[in-house]
Amino acid sequence: MKRFGGVSMPLFASSRPVAITSALALLGSVQTADAAGFYIKEQSVTGLGRAFAGESAVAEDASTIFFNPAGMTRLQGPEATAGVHLLVPRADLENRGSSVSFPTPAGGTPPSPISGSDGGNPYDPTPVPNAYFAYPLMDRDLWVGLGVSAPFGLANKYDPDWFGRYDSIETDLLTIDIAPSIAYKVLDWVSIGGGIDIQYADVKLINAFAAGPATPDIISEVEGDNWAVGYNVGILFEPLPTTRVGIHYRSRIDHTLEGDVKRTQGGALAGNLPGNADLNLPDIIAVGFAHDVTPALTLLAEYNWYGWSSFKEIRVKQAGQDDQVVPQNYQDTFSVAVGAQYKLNEEWTIRSGFQYDETPTVDGFRSTRTPDGDRYWLSAGLSYDVSDNFTVDVAYTHVFIADADINTTRTTRGVTTNTRASAEGSVDIFAAALRYKF
Repeated sequence: MKRFGGVSMPLFASSRPVAITSALALLGSVQTADAAGFYIKEQSVTGLGRAFAGESAVAEDASTIFFNPAGMTRLQGPEATAGVHLLVPRADLENRGSSVSFPTPAGGTPPSPISGSDGGNPYDPTPVPNAYFAYPLMDRDLWVGLGVSAPFGLANKYDPDWFGRYDSIETDLLTIDIAPSIAYKVLDWVSIGGGIDIQYADVKLINAFAAGPATPDIISEVEGDNWAVGYNVGILFEPLPTTRVGIHYRSRIDHTLEGDVKRTQGGALAGNLPGNADLNLPDIIAVGFAHDVTPALTLLAEYNWYGWSSFKEIRVKQAGQDDQVVPQNYQDTFSVAVGAQYKLNEEWTIRSGFQYDETPTVDGFRSTRTPDGDRYWLSAGLSYDVSDNFTVDVAYTHVFIADADINTTRTTRGVTTNTRASAEGSVDIFAAALRYKF
């Protein structure tokens, strides 16, 4: 798929091949964000059950490849895990006086209300799969691993006649991340690890332009894709046999999306030009803590920092035309999580957690593409050891999203549109995974 452009948007062993191939096939449908902004934290079912508290330190299974590859040295032997999270988001947007003003020789018409529906719930239930495989060498001092995940994504689609159509109608952002990884136990209590992130990004964005008081809207459809490379590194300390501290850094990845911009009006093609735009995904720093109070009870905590301020604007370049620039002004953010897990007996483990996740969107620039607010997670999960080699994990999370205001103004060819709305929403997440120890 070779495509892009853009306006009015925030872009943004035998079982091993089977698991990875299946994950890649499913990842083609992953396009829903469920952390603040459009970052997807749902990369581990055991982690979801803890609200991702202590994820860079706990190293409970092969999904540590995503959160801190240094944690592979804590695994007992070769291990594979494959899971899927079903994200069920909901958003309600209410028109708070959206308006449009057209140019005239005298200087422009007074703003008039934008008619249309409330857009409906723009989200559909979406699966987010992932798969990981870890294998030891050198008497388990050296480990190699591979992870397949979808760390960023966004998908929403409003009714085409809704009041916010001049801001957005449809948004699809998909990323697929393939991460070969390595870890090494430097000392009995210190391990280091890292990986290369080979990442594919694909974007589709649709919105309308007001052409005139009695003229059909122009519909702009922009599409593009790109491959890029980043990296991640981590360290895991065990100052006490019962205590682990993990630090992990995931690099910023810059995509240059190539594709085209297609415009239609009244069902007829009005233009189709090549274009390109940058999509700068943030770097992330994570610090995690895990402490075994007893052999059965573990307390966990996690702090994450997100470099969202790299996402200042979207600048679309098209041959023979002025750059189209849409400010985003995302802010750097953080999340903090606390949780615990308890091993009931040899077969059953339960876990729970709470997370606060700050939105990077700011008043005056927040878009209907990401009608986002601060998020509050409540999570629970459990694991059942079917045998010494085979484990089933399940988890559930409810995310409360704080109400947010949208008040964005766009001027294109003299036409000024002001999208004003209030947004409220929530997310339910259901997850299950299978783990196998070789």
